[in-house]
Amino acid sequence: MKRIGILLATVYFSFSLTAQSWTEEELNKANTCKGITELEDNEKEAILYINLARLYPKKFAKVQLADYWGPEKYNRYLDGSEYKESLMDQLISEQEPMTPLLWDEELQEFATCFAEEQGASGLMGHQRKRCAKGNFAECCAYDMETGLDIAMQLLIDHEVQSLGHRENCLNPELTKVGIKFAVHKKANFCAVLDLY
Repeated sequence: MKRIGILLATVYFSFSLTAQSWTEEELNKANTCKGITELEDNEKEAILYINLARLYPKKFAKVQLADYWGPEKYNRYLDGSEYKESLMDQLISEQEPMTPLLWDEELQEFATCFAEEQGASGLMGHQRKRCAKGNFAECCAYDMETGLDIAMQLLIDHEVQSLGHRENCLNPELTKVGIKFAVHKKANFCAVLDLY
């Protein structure tokens, strides 16, 4: 059932990107993980959306962010969100284009271990128990299943005062990424991104 949901999300994902006027050249430039067989479709999609924000911040604000309100199950939880508005302002007025994130095997190992650890324990946050710590930035998303929703949760960083996930995703000095999506004991799903 999970696989069917991801496949349906992929069909919708492909349609929504095309329908919302991304060019084939822009998508190809952002889709740096398309050939990585270790990744699930929604993991590749999350990186693609983050890369679109990195490469084309102004266009991303207008094409993807302006009409995004969160998953239907949360009933437009971003309606009136000052965090969404601050991301919109940042992307349009101050964010400079940067290089896309590229997949890294070592970071993938860190992300995989921690996503599976968190999923099994039901814990949230960044405290690793058995997984090795490394010199990287980390983002964790919870209860988001599609690549779009994972990316948007991290970029908008709703009610996260530090905006740490957003800063990591839009940091030009961070260029490598590993990502793992997992079932989570309490939050249904989690996704871990490790970057350096």
